[in-house]
Amino acid sequence: MGKRKTVWPTDREIRLRFILFAVIDAATVQGVSAELLLPAHKLLRDSPTEAQLRDALGEILATEQMYGFRFQAGSEADDLMRALAAPDG
Repeated sequence: MGKRKTVWPTDREIRLRFILFAVIDAATVQGVSAELLLPAHKLLRDSPTEAQLRDALGEILATEQMYGFRFQAGSEADDLMRALAAPDG
């Protein structure tokens, strides 16, 4: 039996996980439905891809309750979210 190579998440994936956690926390306070938040929270326990993290963030941020949500301007989270929103992000 061969050894399995450990695949570590990239820095960007780690940052996206923290951002998703913060967005889930804020969305809970804003009253976003549990049906949307529970799968996103479960995703944090697994080994999600960057695309899965981005999709979960997009679904939560697209809700009416999260309209206008932003991280503090100039923060690393805000910079990353802006980069992801850019066409080539």
